[in-house]
Amino acid sequence: MSMVAAQAATASEIIAGGFLPAKRFYSPAFAALEAERLWPSVWQLACRERELPSSGDWTTFDILGQSVVVVRQPDGALRAFHNACPHRGNRLVDGSGNARHFVCSYHCWSFELDGQLHAIPEREDFPPLDEACYGLCEVRVETWGGFVFVHLDPEAQSLQAWLAGLSEELSVYAFEEMACFMRRRISLPFNWKTCLDAFQEVYHVRGVHPQLLPVLKTAASTFHYWGPHSMMCNPNGEPAARGSGSADDRSLMLEFRRSKADAGDLDVSQLGESRLIDNYQYHLFPNISFNTHATGCQLFRFLPDPRDVESMLLDIWFLERDNAGVERAAEAKSHTLDGECTSFGQSLAGFTLPPGVRSFGQDLVDIYAAALDQDFEQLRPVQRGLHSAGLPPLPLSSQEQRIAHWNATLDKCLAGPGLDEAMQFRGVPREPPDGDGRC
Repeated sequence: MSMVAAQAATASEIIAGGFLPAKRFYSPAFAALEAERLWPSVWQLACRERELPSSGDWTTFDILGQSVVVVRQPDGALRAFHNACPHRGNRLVDGSGNARHFVCSYHCWSFELDGQLHAIPEREDFPPLDEACYGLCEVRVETWGGFVFVHLDPEAQSLQAWLAGLSEELSVYAFEEMACFMRRRISLPFNWKTCLDAFQEVYHVRGVHPQLLPVLKTAASTFHYWGPHSMMCNPNGEPAARGSGSADDRSLMLEFRRSKADAGDLDVSQLGESRLIDNYQYHLFPNISFNTHATGCQLFRFLPDPRDVESMLLDIWFLERDNAGVERAAEAKSHTLDGECTSFGQSLAGFTLPPGVRSFGQDLVDIYAAALDQDFEQLRPVQRGLHSAGLPPLPLSSQEQRIAHWNATLDKCLAGPGLDEAMQFRGVPREPPDGDGRC
């Protein structure tokens, strides 16, 4: 499917709620449709530009059975290729590294950084070959905000078209000036969509994160949409009652966050009061969520486990803008952990914030770690319970409208033979308000 470019949605296009079949979260047949029709049809976040600062630097990105290697060229450009030798299909590289050539470990065919065939050992033993057809197969690669995206379809729309409207919305955060200072990859025992849903609503906060209720105003959430992408804003703090003489929470928060940015000589004037105080949580379809702060963000990448439809991999990245006048920070290396043995919070034992981090204090990191571990603990019985034979279609409220919007978009990707009607999401459109209906 060719996904439409992002643009602000009208109210008549918004799904207010709906009904979600539980089998979508554990059916191998549904997962097979995702592998066939979703992942090849969307731009996917592969890495950060700063991970590849020098000529020959490379890193791999895997999604189900597909693997892509992204490599920095001698002229500074980025190129991406299917991570497979065209001789016998051997995977060329894993992880990240630096190379002058890619050399297959099986029969030692070698390739230039631009993908061209470099050498075939004992070339005379092969039948006539058009060597131009035996270089590495190229993959679309484009960048935005310091992030590197790949697309498996060579005819796909541009990344800029995919993000249009939303990219303008996000430009105020200066992601290209950020470095990732903490990375974790955690394997978890539930479907990737089960986990993703928890990051698209705050209806669950009263049950799972009661410690956040005094600050996070969940009932006042607002939602915005750009094509397949979305945003949720949750107000933080309370203004003082007029004449009470008490401190104004929001004014104190605003002053604190501006002072932290000033300490790093960082200009945050373009963000405005709400973006400095409130919780802005964005979603890039299909599998990227991030919370923005004055000078940083938390980013989450949800990936299906190719071995088990009821397992997943979650990448957790914390990013921060470089302080003015200092050397650009290097990207942190990722640490992989088994969520059945080690919690996210436990993985941070002994972790200290790098100098110059302004959006995250150690107390805030601890709060995030506790909240994430609460989510992961709760999602285990959710995944088990989804198998109950007595479940009706799962109802989604207006507070869960981003989940509804996301599933309606997913079904557009999966449309065609094999998408059983019993597995399709049934959405309830929102009644358009008076006026032009813009959200």
